[in-house]
Amino acid sequence: GVLLMATQSSRSIVSEVSICNVALTGLGQKPIRSLDDQGAAAEWMRVNYPAKRDAVIESRKWTFATWRAKSTSQDLDTWGIQYLHPRPLNWFSVFRVYSRVSNAGFTIDKSFRVEGDYVVSRYSTVYMWCIRQITDTAKFTPLFAEALSARLEADAAIPLTQDAQTSRDKWALYEAKLPDAASIDGQQGGSDEIVSNQLIDARYGIR
Repeated sequence: GVLLMATQSSRSIVSEVSICNVALTGLGQKPIRSLDDQGAAAEWMRVNYPAKRDAVIESRKWTFATWRAKSTSQDLDTWGIQYLHPRPLNWFSVFRVYSRVSNAGFTIDKSFRVEGDYVVSRYSTVYMWCIRQITDTAKFTPLFAEALSARLEADAAIPLTQDAQTSRDKWALYEAKLPDAASIDGQQGGSDEIVSNQLIDARYGIR
């Protein structure tokens, strides 16, 4: 309990401003007190931070941004073949869909597709694993915050320093930090026990 409280407390220190300031100081710029400050640095961060945050979240399966949902739908696609499951607006991607879940294992729906605002599946009930938008910095892991700062540095290098070499160096730094951070983040937890779709479908008479 004490360790958990300490972890939550350390994360709460991270803020949009602190993430931006790590990037700014890395570029040799003065830190800002608020995204509403005057000046080119604060203006760039104010305009670009949300999009860069979302891009870094969407780029990997960060544990703090993964979400599970169950959907049951009787709405069929225009061809009348597959079921349409609405996708919430704050979902960036659906990376896995199951047709059945149980203590014995999971059956992956290999037929699913994401089309527009829907997850399309041959199953009327599906269990979805997704990446969703997270705006609360208290939920960010330290490694994600570091990767996001590196992305901001890379994107802001040209606008704030007009130095092409600095831009190249910062992009190289970001591209090195991102997979390392995501790899460590992804090591948390175990793997699903997958049940063969063919065996399950045969048992239930699904073709």
